[in-house]
Amino acid sequence: MEDIVNRQIEMISVCAADGALTPIRFRMEDGEHMLRTVPIRQVVCSRPISYAGVEAIQYLCKTQLGQQEVLLELRYTVRTHRWTLFRVVYGCPG
Repeated sequence: MEDIVNRQIEMISVCAADGALTPIRFRMEDGEHMLRTVPIRQVVCSRPISYAGVEAIQYLCKTQLGQQEVLLELRYTVRTHRWTLFRVVYGCPG
């Protein structure tokens, strides 16, 4: 998962009756232009944020890539309904 800062992704999520979103798994294009499905093992925390006047929800999520656990920051932009893999917090395999 090289160079995955601020990349648009396809997300499968669950929407609860109260409107809360929970990410389940996402797809993104890897360096070889192949679609890669990444399951979310755990949502560590989520919180609403605002950056440059844009409302979003930030999610810190754990996933398993190969033999390594990875913590990712995902963002859901409320106005555009888009998901972004914002950054890898730790554990990016080389």
